[in-house]
Amino acid sequence: MNPLSHVVEFSSARPGPRSIWSRPRACFLLGPGGGPAISLLVGLLWVLCLVAGADTHIYVGAAGTNQGDPLLFTNGSLFDATRTNGALPQILRTNGLNAGYYRGDALTFSALAATPVNGGPVALHAALGARIGIQVTGLKGPPGGSFAFWEGDGESDLGRITFSLPVGSVAGTNLLLISENVGEAGADPYGHIHGREFTTSLAGTYLVGFRAVDLSTNGLGGGPIHSPSDVLWVRFQAGALIEAFSLVGGRVTVTFRSLPGITNALEWAGSLSPPEWVVAAPPLRGNNGIQMMASTNAPSVDGFYRLRQLNNLP
Repeated sequence: MNPLSHVVEFSSARPGPRSIWSRPRACFLLGPGGGPAISLLVGLLWVLCLVAGADTHIYVGAAGTNQGDPLLFTNGSLFDATRTNGALPQILRTNGLNAGYYRGDALTFSALAATPVNGGPVALHAALGARIGIQVTGLKGPPGGSFAFWEGDGESDLGRITFSLPVGSVAGTNLLLISENVGEAGADPYGHIHGREFTTSLAGTYLVGFRAVDLSTNGLGGGPIHSPSDVLWVRFQAGALIEAFSLVGGRVTVTFRSLPGITNALEWAGSLSPPEWVVAAPPLRGNNGIQMMASTNAPSVDGFYRLRQLNNLP
């Protein structure tokens, strides 16, 4: 089966579609506790993807600037897997620096500025003298999969993995520095470093736990100023995914999201033993928004439907 596809089975005799992944090990969506977030046998299969632009930002600040005030992700509610089914889409890269891994648009963790020279003070910035890093605390996803961080030079990916976590990791200590200071007293905690990438190794849904920590020694007794943030669980979706499935006017309609530059096809087969795929709808180029395709050419409503990526990006 094509590794760049997601297959669902539809039968008019059943209440809803059955999801069949191209990789059987990634055949369900994970909730924050590690269990299935939704059933595979549902009337509508909804997984709403986050709107990801060319560069998506998660901002880090603090509840205050006093000793012990906790760090926080100021826009974390937009990405919080415990509060939304949103996911950051990733696609398989077949050449370039990340060849063989799934990667989406850039995700940048940015520390809010406290001084005018860096565009501040921004509300909820951390204290002067704080030096903020992001810890990757845990990883849930398809068995055998991994999540990796690639360092950048401020503009582009350096082409090497800084650290990688296997699925099942807990209490992780790997971190990336986001403040652009060296820890001096009174320094602006601001940081906005481009060129960094996050990748996954297998198709499926991943939950990654991120925590903001203060690495400075400018607090009481030579320790940090701020206490750590709560863990923010962010969902990443590696590979094609049919997000919603409905029957309208005698035609099966699928809803999905695809990154710009990727062309997708909706295909139909009456059986998987073996499958004979036929084009169910004309190919559609991704636009990073919610898209829909109706099965205008499928010989029957009942059968197996496949969303297949026709190309990759470097």
